[in-house]
Amino acid sequence: MLIDIVLAGRNALIVGEGKEPEYKAIKLLDAKAKVTVIGESFTDGLRKIASKSRGRVTLIAAKPTRKAVLARLREAAPRIVFISTGNPELDEELAEAVQGASAGAALVCVVDEPRLNDFNMPAIAKIGDVRIGVSTGGKSPAMAGILRDRIEKVVTQRDVLQVRLQGYIRKESRRRLKDAASRKAFAYKVIRDRSIGALLRKKDYPGARKRAEKMLLQEASAEAGATLHA
Repeated sequence: MLIDIVLAGRNALIVGEGKEPEYKAIKLLDAKAKVTVIGESFTDGLRKIASKSRGRVTLIAAKPTRKAVLARLREAAPRIVFISTGNPELDEELAEAVQGASAGAALVCVVDEPRLNDFNMPAIAKIGDVRIGVSTGGKSPAMAGILRDRIEKVVTQRDVLQVRLQGYIRKESRRRLKDAASRKAFAYKVIRDRSIGALLRKKDYPGARKRAEKMLLQEASAEAGATLHA
């Protein structure tokens, strides 16, 4: 089961060395999290990311011991913890320590050890504001990456604009349509509308929004009329 964890403004902890902490920091920053990395050394790329992060990435040069990790756990109460020390025994020890100390408050992901994980990191396809996760349950990160690349070629700019339009319409329909079922039906009506589809293919978002607003006014008027005659 894929779950989109809200990390904006939340703390995240990465423990380890090499390229993995750098990769994970990039993904966490994309999720707008505040990131701390504990390790004895850091890649040049990670140092550069931290220097440009405006305080959102903190690097702690320390041996990734149980004591150091638990201290950070108490101090920052991270929502998720990534572990990748390169030492399988240490990875397992740290994972068990975090899971025991946080009583489920912090979710743990040990790189390349799905049996220890509370969650597995999916490959994320990014197209505009759209994020699509591809997970193989930890069996094949390589295949997850290949499938992600395929998805990025299939989802179009029209789809991205439709997502943007749906976000606007969802907010407006809550104000104008009282019935939840009517709001859901209207969302699909906008998606299926040929005029809106044609406008989005031309990347005419303002035109598509104007058309959707007109449809919403008609829908609200019809709903009000039905209520009046009920």
